[in-house]
Amino acid sequence: MIQETFDHSLIGRLNGNVAHRDSLLDVGSGPCVLLRYLDYKLIVALDIHRPYLISRQSVMDHIIPINADATMISQLFIPQSFSTVSFIDSLEHFTKEQGLQLLRDAEMIAKHHVVVFTPRGYFPQQNVDHYGMMGEKFQEHHSGWEAEELEELGYAVTIMKGFHDHENAAFVSAYGVQHEPIDALFAIKSKSF
Repeated sequence: MIQETFDHSLIGRLNGNVAHRDSLLDVGSGPCVLLRYLDYKLIVALDIHRPYLISRQSVMDHIIPINADATMISQLFIPQSFSTVSFIDSLEHFTKEQGLQLLRDAEMIAKHHVVVFTPRGYFPQQNVDHYGMMGEKFQEHHSGWEAEELEELGYAVTIMKGFHDHENAAFVSAYGVQHEPIDALFAIKSKSF
């Protein structure tokens, strides 16, 4: 099912649509900007670029940073080891083939939910690290995702209309200040056993 909204409350959506909040594996956490707002007892923040984790903004005791390549998550974590696995602004950093495999791996690792937040369609981004930590090659976008393809994979998708606009530095870098806003996708797959 695909829905549309102009409500841009990502934190509310991340907390409000997930019933089981014991543990979260956040894939591609970067400097952990949003993690302090997520309502989980334990959060594992996984990122390939070590400087992001060293200089992370969320240093609370229940957030554990792990420096590793996300494409290895099926080897790092056993099945059903986290309540939720999330890709918050990270799935687009992988090729489509890698992204599809990551989603399959996440479904194995998650007990209850897999959550994706990504731009709708291809959002060009290269040669930029908005955090200023020399992570340009890790911030490049290699794929674009559409609501219909995530729905085909079993996700309930909400199109967040006009989410990315001139207030987003990455948007301005890619499109310029005058470009019309582009949508984001919030998708959740709930596993039932």
